[in-house]
Amino acid sequence: MLQSLARLVALAAAVVPQVIAAGPTDSYTDADPAQSGYLPNHNMDPAVVDSSEFGLLWSTKYNNLEQFYAKPLVYTPNAGGPQIVFIASSQNWIRTMNAKTGAALNARQVHTPFLQAEIGCTDIPNTIGIIGTPVIDPATDIAYFFAKTYIPNFRTAGNTGVFNGVYYFHGVNVNTLEDVFPPVLIDGSQSDNAPAKYFVGGVILQRPALTQIGSVVYGGFGGHCDLFNYTGVIIGVDVNQKKVVTNFAVESGPLAPQTNVWNQNGGGGEGGVWMSGMALATDGANRLFWVSGNGVAHENQGVPASGSSGCKTLGEAAVNLAVGEGGKLSLTDYFQPYDYQGMDGGDQDFGSGGVALLDPGTFKGTGVSKIAVTSGKNGKIYILNANNLGGYKLGPGQTDGIIQTIVTNKAVFGGVGSYPLEGGYIYSTPVGYPTYVYKLGFSGAGVPVFSQVGRTPEASAGRVGVGIPVITTNQGKEGTAILWMCDPDAGLRAWHAVPGSDGLLKRINIPQVNGLNKFQRPAFGDSRLYVTDAQGTLYCLGSPVNLPLTCSSPVNFGSVALGSSATQTVSCTANIPITRISDVTVGDAHFEVSNNDLPQGAIAKGATFTFPVKWNLETTTVSNAQNASYGNTAPGIKSTALTLQTINGVEGYSTKFPISLTGTQVSQKPFLVIAPITVDYSGVVITDPDNIPTVSLPFVISNAGVGPMTITGYAFTNDELDNNPDYTNVTFGQQPYILGEGFSSNNLPRVGTVIPGGGEISVDSMFTPTAIGTYNSYFFVYSDGGKAFTILEGSASTAPVANFSISTSEGGWLPEQNIIMDFGKVAPGSTSSRQIRICNEGGSVLQISKSKPPNGVFRPEDPNALHESQDIPVNSCAYATVLFVTNAEQPNSPDQTFTNSWTLNTDDINFGVHEVQITGTVVSRKIGPTNPTGSPVYEYLGCYHDVKPAGRLLVPQVYADNQNTNGRCQTVCNNGKYVFSGTEYQTECYCGNTPPANVYKSDEIFCNYGCSGDSSETCGGLQVGAGGFISIYYDPTRFTPSVNDTSGTGPVSGAPQTVKQVGNYNYLGCYSEATQGRALSGKTPAIPADGTTLESCEASCQGYQYFGVEFANECYCGNTINAGSVAQASDDVDTNGCSMLCGGNQTQYCGGANRIEMYQLNASAPVPTGTPTDPTSPPTPTGGPSNAASIGAWDYLGCYTEGTIGRALSGKLNPVPGATLTNELCAAACTGFSYFGTEFSGECYCGNTFGAGAVVAIDGGCSMTCNGNAQEYCGGPNRLTTYKLNTNSTSTSTATGTTSASATATVPAGPTIKSTISTWGYYGCMTEGTNGRALSGLLNPVGGATLTLEICAAACAGYTYFGTEYSGECYCGNTFGAGSILATGGNDAAASGCSMLCNGDQLEYCGGPNGLSTYKVNSTLATSNSTTTTGTTTGTTGGISTLASASATPTLTGPITVQTLAGYTYLGCYSEATNNRALSDLQNPITADKVSVEACSAACSKYTFFGVEYSGECYCGNTINAGSAKVAGTTEAATGCNMLCNANALEYCGGPNRLNMYQVDTSNAKVLLNSTTFTTSLSSTTSSSSITASTTTTSSSTGSSITTSSSTGSSTTTSSSTGSSTITPSSTGSSATSTGSTITITSSSSSTSTSKTSTSNSPTSTTPTSSSTANTSSSTSSATTSRATTTPTSSSTANTSSSTSSSTTSRATTTTTTSSSSTSKTSTTSTTTSSATYSPTPGSLLNKFSYLGCANETTPRALSSASFSSTTSMTLSSCLSFCASSTNNYALAALENGSECYCGNGLQSYSAVGFTGCNKPCSGNKTEICGGSSRLSVWNYTEYIPPTTVRQVGTYLSQGCFPEASNGRLLSSSSYTNKTGMTVESCVNFCSGSNSPYAGLEFGQECYCGSSLPATAQSTDLAKCNMLCKGNNREFCGAQSLLNVYKDTPGSVSAEGVPKTVNAVNSAVVVANTTVAKTKREVLREGLGDGVMRRSRLRWERGA
Repeated sequence: MLQSLARLVALAAAVVPQVIAAGPTDSYTDADPAQSGYLPNHNMDPAVVDSSEFGLLWSTKYNNLEQFYAKPLVYTPNAGGPQIVFIASSQNWIRTMNAKTGAALNARQVHTPFLQAEIGCTDIPNTIGIIGTPVIDPATDIAYFFAKTYIPNFRTAGNTGVFNGVYYFHGVNVNTLEDVFPPVLIDGSQSDNAPAKYFVGGVILQRPALTQIGSVVYGGFGGHCDLFNYTGVIIGVDVNQKKVVTNFAVESGPLAPQTNVWNQNGGGGEGGVWMSGMALATDGANRLFWVSGNGVAHENQGVPASGSSGCKTLGEAAVNLAVGEGGKLSLTDYFQPYDYQGMDGGDQDFGSGGVALLDPGTFKGTGVSKIAVTSGKNGKIYILNANNLGGYKLGPGQTDGIIQTIVTNKAVFGGVGSYPLEGGYIYSTPVGYPTYVYKLGFSGAGVPVFSQVGRTPEASAGRVGVGIPVITTNQGKEGTAILWMCDPDAGLRAWHAVPGSDGLLKRINIPQVNGLNKFQRPAFGDSRLYVTDAQGTLYCLGSPVNLPLTCSSPVNFGSVALGSSATQTVSCTANIPITRISDVTVGDAHFEVSNNDLPQGAIAKGATFTFPVKWNLETTTVSNAQNASYGNTAPGIKSTALTLQTINGVEGYSTKFPISLTGTQVSQKPFLVIAPITVDYSGVVITDPDNIPTVSLPFVISNAGVGPMTITGYAFTNDELDNNPDYTNVTFGQQPYILGEGFSSNNLPRVGTVIPGGGEISVDSMFTPTAIGTYNSYFFVYSDGGKAFTILEGSASTAPVANFSISTSEGGWLPEQNIIMDFGKVAPGSTSSRQIRICNEGGSVLQISKSKPPNGVFRPEDPNALHESQDIPVNSCAYATVLFVTNAEQPNSPDQTFTNSWTLNTDDINFGVHEVQITGTVVSRKIGPTNPTGSPVYEYLGCYHDVKPAGRLLVPQVYADNQNTNGRCQTVCNNGKYVFSGTEYQTECYCGNTPPANVYKSDEIFCNYGCSGDSSETCGGLQVGAGGFISIYYDPTRFTPSVNDTSGTGPVSGAPQTVKQVGNYNYLGCYSEATQGRALSGKTPAIPADGTTLESCEASCQGYQYFGVEFANECYCGNTINAGSVAQASDDVDTNGCSMLCGGNQTQYCGGANRIEMYQLNASAPVPTGTPTDPTSPPTPTGGPSNAASIGAWDYLGCYTEGTIGRALSGKLNPVPGATLTNELCAAACTGFSYFGTEFSGECYCGNTFGAGAVVAIDGGCSMTCNGNAQEYCGGPNRLTTYKLNTNSTSTSTATGTTSASATATVPAGPTIKSTISTWGYYGCMTEGTNGRALSGLLNPVGGATLTLEICAAACAGYTYFGTEYSGECYCGNTFGAGSILATGGNDAAASGCSMLCNGDQLEYCGGPNGLSTYKVNSTLATSNSTTTTGTTTGTTGGISTLASASATPTLTGPITVQTLAGYTYLGCYSEATNNRALSDLQNPITADKVSVEACSAACSKYTFFGVEYSGECYCGNTINAGSAKVAGTTEAATGCNMLCNANALEYCGGPNRLNMYQVDTSNAKVLLNSTTFTTSLSSTTSSSSITASTTTTSSSTGSSITTSSSTGSSTTTSSSTGSSTITPSSTGSSATSTGSTITITSSSSSTSTSKTSTSNSPTSTTPTSSSTANTSSSTSSATTSRATTTPTSSSTANTSSSTSSSTTSRATTTTTTSSSSTSKTSTTSTTTSSATYSPTPGSLLNKFSYLGCANETTPRALSSASFSSTTSMTLSSCLSFCASSTNNYALAALENGSECYCGNGLQSYSAVGFTGCNKPCSGNKTEICGGSSRLSVWNYTEYIPPTTVRQVGTYLSQGCFPEASNGRLLSSSSYTNKTGMTVESCVNFCSGSNSPYAGLEFGQECYCGSSLPATAQSTDLAKCNMLCKGNNREFCGAQSLLNVYKDTPGSVSAEGVPKTVNAVNSAVVVANTTVAKTKREVLREGLGDGVMRRSRLRWERGA
């Protein structure tokens, strides 16, 4: 019995000659070295495996996307200790863990893995690292493997890339995982048999497991989907020499030359060695066996050749290589199928299965001492003589000269397994079929023949990845064989390995694991096994560690004759104290055991007991009848399990102990057996009627008895056996002998043949059909040992014919010869699809033999569609949908064309390889100005972090408002000739000419703010703590982006430039104008007719020392720079002011307003002829330059660097002209300061402290001489020659002759935080907002170049707060934006971040990067301040225009709960409803950042109630839903309504599940009718037209009267006189009181109003008038102003309105009347006449659908979620019902072209309602309209139910969302999958029927049941369970690895059976862009505002 185990050990010793120290149960290679698949040494007892004692011991998941293609290895280190598991991954990680517990030991990543995306082959996704299974040398504890990675810039530029891919060979110590020698680079090694071929790791894949022979480790290499130029090779690395010692090329010789073009597909000859991961097989005789795949060269072309012929093109071959001296490989023998060229053409890869060398002790016969078996995609199993493989065409008729060919017509990936006991079996598992069992038999000549004798009841997965059969026994004993299979769908399976009498293998129930990774087989340890699944989880299954007994098992009864019995004794020892043995059971009643023979009481630990077991066959008689009695009465080996049940004295031990019983039943009489039960010849394909092929298969006639058996006859019939069939006797005339129609045999034993006991005869049968059809015969054998039959069956058909086509965008199909799939142009962020269709138009099944789908932006929707080995039945088609999934991108991004391919082939010999070329172009949305070709001027550059230390990345900021879009910003920048355009903070637009440095480029995720003018575009972003981000576009004609430009200085062509030299003049800088007169006063040339240029000015100023240009067109000359004109500190034109373009050349700068571009004559350059008007000569320097030790009272301090954030000295900048600068002049100018410094020869700076980062320059650098004295140094580039005031000095003599008392001089303080600015008090340093500006009322109202706190304060008059930022930015506002908070650091400028100095005053702080120096108006200061500023300004808060006065603005306090709101009554703080929103009619009509109480009230003006919640949520409704109630409490903290409004931090907007609730004040309805009109636009919000109100307000005070006349459609604004302030709210009948004025407002209900206008002029009055228009609007203004009054009057209109405004102002009274009239456009559209009588208008209702309007169709489609079409039966109701069904559940339905229906939840791709052209009648109802040509009739389902979590089904209550268990299933009792119809209800019903109290749904389609939840189970966020149920899109059914769990709770229903928990009913929420029919209430409420139907109001109220 142990001979097989002994042979295995002997074989391993021969293979690895070193001293083996491995444990007896280790697996240190993939299976066994011979790859036989038989493993007897792992203590796998079937009685234990098939019991509850065998389970999942542990599992571990590793990195995201990490997978294990290399199989685990199990090993016991030489130093002892526990057994370990060694694994290696696709991410190049290697790990070890305790084999028993799973505890991690060591882990290491050896290299960066190769990226699968580089190669376009999806066989191995994501990353490619260690793929082939390693091998461990048990003599040294060293694991060897190959790893794929990169060497940057190895063969081509870049860190990655296919050509930089390489392979390294590693040897690591398994105890530490450290390398034992430096990794060996394989790349570059030359092939021994083809020296021109060399190894290129990037194009090749190491897939097979490794094999070690002596000191050399061998690995096979193949290709990536047959891409690139590669040759299959076998590499051998000598681990002692640490180098490659052999490289054998599969394809060599002149027919497979080396082209050296690495990306040439097929260029190297191919012939890859991959074998589905099986190892190179070896039998210890210094030889390697392997099989190759497709090859492109064919040396064998029809002439037979022996295996020793030395063939050089070994594609599609089984090969035997000799291992020579030093490990060198050479060809010994090969076998190449006779039809190998056809296999190449059909991609029927021979090499998809490896070679199995079978145990020679069993598998041998006449002339055959060793058998090799291989198989592949071509559906054949080849039985080879391992010592003579068979060459090429050496068989009869030039077929294969091998032992046997088993034709299955079923593709195999992975090889066979074998079992050498009980007669010998081999096992093969084709894709999608059961595992078939073939038994060894012999022909009459004794030649080995295999016959199919059984199969598994279950089929394998119908896709590539099925594993390789493995057979184990318990210590090599017969009757204990287990067949193991790994399946990519079903996980791990096991069966008893020997078929039963029914020909089926008995299933062994083992724990369920997930679908396993491709081509796996288990690795075994000591009673444990290890597998990995497709998600990267490693599982350990085995028997428990704690068993109570140790018993002799298996118990072998030997041979027992039928009619007799035998008894064996079982011996057991107690491992623990056992209270008693409670029971014993046996699986087969023929085995008898009595409880009386067992110990009856307690058993002490260590005690031994025995008991007898009898195998009783005394009453059993031999019978081969079908359906025999219990047990199995046919002769043969039998086995069963005996189970002892114990009551243990110690907890933690198993209570069941299984023992295997086995024996051989023997019949003394003869016993006839025929195997297999069915001989299936499968299908014969007839291509030529005159040459019909024959299929041969054997069957075996055997005598299972002891006595001899005589055959007495044969007969056959094709009648049903249970219907009195007619039999035909077989006659022995001329061969062949007929066995039925179409069936025959040449060697059927004649009648009278005697078969000895235990003997058998193999019969070669043949199937030769005569015509197309199905054949079968019941063939009977009669003998004196009984009768038996086998079924012969086969079919004949014509060949398969493949028809291939690709779909069009319209749903049609392209011609067959077209293999280009062109998606055309698609929008970014969209998903498009096309289909591939392969139809079978032939007469037999068509099989897909090759399929390499794309991956990336193109990918198959179903990864299993059109998979390799997929069968396509006759007259059927198979489809694959290819998705083009594009990333979202910014407008104006360059068009991107993507390409990929899908390689396909079938077994239709005329089909050939089809490489589908897939292409598509992503075309972004085009915005902004265009060039003459129609292309946008600007392209998108990227998202940049706007944190440049020196200021903004782009300057200037050209505007900031609520109409900002990228296109508008680009138009402005283009008009200014700027190269760059950028948008930020939603509202801001920047232009510039300096490239942004790449160091600031950021991920697109940070630019996430919607533009204020178009939320579909992105305008920058903001990250808390990180600052702002800007979306930048560029002009590609003037700038080329470079990844290497990190400085932001590189080349911008065509951009305006500051010219450094003009003629013989050099640029000095940007100078201010002189304080007295012009800076240059020598000459003022006339402006040329075509404008001034630098060259024209230079020519006009020849003879002068200087020339300058100013105000774009002004030219000045002079010999001196006059007093007060000084160089500006910055070189940036937007900072220094010299930013105007020359009038005659738009590429040059020509100064600016009061800024002059200054140039000086270069004395060394040739001087043109001319006489200067006032010539002067500069002084001639003498001697060498030096640093004066002291200058007056100043001592030399050293050479200092500039500051890192600002200037080193910033108290005073450039107080003297740079052209004549000396240190003495700078010292004099810096009187009163502690330090001065000179820089760049002509710059002077003063200060009392040094700025951050300014330090002594170690490297010097102060080497530039002063412009005014070449004998002195005046700093250098970013270096200052620095002096410090000596306070001990009492007087200073300067170069100008002035003296000063330095010791008593007043030294101004450094920059400080000013506590007050006029009426403003310092508030603190506030951070920027998270969703917008911190202050957004008024943005940058003043220029940044001269900004001071005082200037910003004046500009923000009328606001509560102002803030300064970035030295030059000013912002005003009444509230802080969301996320703006007080920065830490208090009043410490540096600590708080507000440390940047004001551009206009270096002694003040003006904020910092994303920090604002913030001031708040202070009423106390206002009262004490004698200066009053008068003016009005309009701002926006929460989307409502408000009028504010700068005079004595009241101090705002808060935050508060708004108790008083015009037209509304505050109800209180309410809770949310129990089953719905408290208010559910309209949800979130405004964006979260705009929410305030006032804004929400305006948005909900048509409803009875509104509420605000969670700071940014607004809800409207006409009822408060059940469960919502007022919350008790008097404070915000107590009620929970304590969250501040996003748009007004002085108001509360609800809280978590709490709403501040308001109700329409019905008592004021009449007043509202006569006084207030709201017109609300939700699509955009602007300061001028978003919400307007006509308001009547009465306010009383003393001394003034204001009267305002109001009419419908007009707007009245009231401003108070000097000394009073009124902010007019939207209120009715309210009064406000302020001192000194009385305001009376009357209202008229007429529709028009006229106000007289009077005009007068006063010499002292000033009336600035501004007019603003947008779109097609006009505005005029007139004003009357009396003495000493200033009235700014502004009018602004939008859309198609016109406005006239007049203003009359007296000393104490101000009257402003604005009248407005609007005219709506009238449009007449002519439509095609049709018979339709129902033509809906927007708002029409039909079956709960509301008609939205006619929309344009787009590419991709506007609605694409679901669709159908019908040219005969399309109606409105059929489309609307289709989209609203629970299966689809979409809110929008649209009809197009009369016959097409589309569904979705929102219009996409720029589609919108409002178009004409919906004029086509529906194909099924001509009275209805169903869209038009490229036009959609769009309907909204008003009762749309969004998906929800079902709360209760019957008595099952929702428990929440639970993660799947980490080591198995969360619910593991029973399960099922329904990919099309899964619902919560069906799953609960299934589990309820299974008596499981728990039900769980996962992945939308999977249902699991359980008896309990594990104690470790913890629920997670319910929102994560968000996958829709496949059978109901209104329900959620878990998610990936997440389950919606339900528990049976009987008390959850009432006595009547009604659930107590009501499932949520989600009413329609898709109303943001819809129009619905209006209710009476809504029409009435609209009438309250606009006067429409006012006379009908009473009739409405009466119900008329």
